Amino acid sequence: MRHTRHIILLLLICISIAAVSLTASGVPASSFTLNHGDWYDNFGVNRNYYGGPDGFVPNLADETLGENRELAYSIGERFQNNYPSKTERAVAILKYVQTWTDYGYDEDNVVRNGIVQTEWAWNADEMAHAFNETTGITAIGDCEDMAFLGGTIYVGAGFDAALVLAHEHVALLIWLPEYPNADMYWDLPNDGRDAGWIWVEATGQTNRLGWTPQDFETGGWTAYPIGPLEFTPAIQPKPETTSLDFEVMAFIIFMIFLVLLALSRSKRGR
Repeated sequence: MRHTRHIILLLLICISIAAVSLTASGVPASSFTLNHGDWYDNFGVNRNYYGGPDGFVPNLADETLGENRELAYSIGERFQNNYPSKTERAVAILKYVQTWTDYGYDEDNVVRNGIVQTEWAWNADEMAHAFNETTGITAIGDCEDMAFLGGTIYVGAGFDAALVLAHEHVALLIWLPEYPNADMYWDLPNDGRDAGWIWVEATGQTNRLGWTPQDFETGGWTAYPIGPLEFTPAIQPKPETTSLDFEVMAFIIFMIFLVLLALSRSKRGR
């Protein structure tokens, strides 16, 4: 009987150690495999390319949400507990990401197997573990790295969030129609809502919440839901040229024609 108890005790100890080792894993992507020149993590996400079924947009967000949530999500939960006001919480999260990240090009900061990576994406937990609030160390990343970090924190803080894939850029949107200081309130196709999405741009230290970079004000980018939010990704349509624009252009051309005609007659008169 004593021998049996010892075996049971040993098994319980082993199970406890295994459980601790699993929950203590700080970074969900634990290994990387080189395949046809691109690096894939253990979730099967291509860290070198954004598009396609294996691309990092939006697939990389799943590595730090749901059953895989860890440090970045817990940071969001902390903000939710500390900021009852949703608008103040949203502003504070952007400031936090801007404070603890610095923009850097992949080719200057990412090397694997001695090879410089001209394109590389980090997931939110990898970024969250790269900075240290105690020592003041910041994490270095580019636009998609900051978008993934911010996206997971915002979802953990109780926001609906969507990744934006634009031309050579990745950014973030959050649903916050009550926010008073956005320059644009976006209406995404297929989300079942009216306008109320605001832009989150963490790539600049002074970018304010709700500021949409001029290059993307006219649409032409695609929004992907992250976390529990569900809608079919769709391209944000660019504004159509109205008939008024054609009328104005026609009027200007007509006026130019009249001026040229008057000048021509004036020269003939001389």
